[in-house]
Amino acid sequence: MVGRNHWRSWSRPFLVAAVLAVPGCWGSGDDAPRESVSGTVTLDGKPLATGAIRFSPTGVSSSGFAVGGGDAIKNGKFSIAREAGLVPGTYRVSIYSGDAIVGRPKTNVAPGRFAQVAKEMVPFKYNAQSTLTANVPKGGLSDLRFDLQSK
Repeated sequence: MVGRNHWRSWSRPFLVAAVLAVPGCWGSGDDAPRESVSGTVTLDGKPLATGAIRFSPTGVSSSGFAVGGGDAIKNGKFSIAREAGLVPGTYRVSIYSGDAIVGRPKTNVAPGRFAQVAKEMVPFKYNAQSTLTANVPKGGLSDLRFDLQSK
């Protein structure tokens, strides 16, 4: 039979963990004046099937905050909710999209296991060497558009 003390011994850590985790579910918690950002990404005129978009601040905003953010791209669309959004300011934008697995690296990830490597479909000028920028105004953006070219 499980006694009262046994229940208390495992329930207290569980309750403490639950209480600490809940505030993270309600937003960023940093009081930054965040704005929602959404838009579309095309590659050679077609919606980018899957990928990721990353916004990196180019400096500190007029409100004193510098926060980055990003989202997954699905069927050419991305959307960052206000709770996790960007503060008004200028951002460097990086866009990534991997294709089919193209090989195995020469080193093991774990004994007998190899990491699979995906081919980047978006040219480096839009990710690792990106010159793309976005200016996020107060009120956010809902129609940001990036028309990428593979060549």
